[in-house]
Amino acid sequence: MDKLQYKDMLADSIADLNTAEKEINRLQILVAKYSDQQREITKIVYDNPNNMSLGKIIRNMYFEKSKS
Repeated sequence: MDKLQYKDMLADSIADLNTAEKEINRLQILVAKYSDQQREITKIVYDNPNNMSLGKIIRNMYFEKSKS
C-alpha cells in the first residue's frame, strides 16, 4: 500500500468514528429521557396506591405523550 491508500483508510476510519460517536450521544440522550420517565412513573406508583386513580394518571400520561 502506498501513502495515499493509508490516508484514505485513515479518513474513512475517522468518519466512521465520528458517526459512531454521534450515535452514542443520541443513545445516551434517549437513556436519560427514559430513565427520567421511569423515575416519574415509579414515584406515581408509590404516591397512588389506589389502582383506579393510578390507572387514570398513567392513561393520561400515555395519551399526552402520544399526542406529541
